[in-house]
Amino acid sequence: MKTEFIDVSDTQKNLVVEIDSTVVDAEIDKIARDYGKAARIPGFRPGKVPSKVVRQRFRDQILHDVVHGLIPRAVDEALRDRGIEPVDTPDIKDVVVEEGQPLKFTASFETVPPIDPGDYSTITLKNPTATVDEAAVDEALKGLQERSARYESVEDRPVEMGDSVQLDLERTAVGENGEAQTDRHDSVTVDLGAAANPPGFDEALAGMNVGERKSFDVNYPKDYPITELAGT
Repeated sequence: MKTEFIDVSDTQKNLVVEIDSTVVDAEIDKIARDYGKAARIPGFRPGKVPSKVVRQRFRDQILHDVVHGLIPRAVDEALRDRGIEPVDTPDIKDVVVEEGQPLKFTASFETVPPIDPGDYSTITLKNPTATVDEAAVDEALKGLQERSARYESVEDRPVEMGDSVQLDLERTAVGENGEAQTDRHDSVTVDLGAAANPPGFDEALAGMNVGERKSFDVNYPKDYPITELAGT
């Protein structure tokens, strides 16, 4: 197989290939035999059609199969020998194939452009000194402690700020138009002192005991993040 690499540009390359006629004819013989086994031609028994008749009847199909069989293998071999890796599938053009003649074609493809890193041996890197603020360390440790904390059930004292309370909540929201809407949530966990709790909510729960029921009013600010409750 003869190959010639042409540099069209830094990234665009052409590969001109010529596959020897003996290889082409051997591939034609192989494919023609396969066609002969399956061919159904009047006047001949299946599998007994002469090779010459098969080549004449299926000439275009046979040459098509030859091209699609030999070209990919030839391109892969040529690129592998040169250690070239295209960024995309090569574009095949100018294909010439005939029985008894070499198979010729051109494969066009692009490669990664050459990169000059320059003289990086003169670059000086500075290793900045890291300073750790003790308050930040304490805050991080506190966060780890809270995430690793285990909840223990407490039933022998009233609820205090900082407790996590599990409760059944029935909430009636009254809008500016006076329309009331009630919804119920069972087994809700509430952290007393959490920033998301509306004003007065924590104070109303503090001091309650297990099993106790209580009704109280809460006014949600207009900038409350839950829009359907804001301003109620």
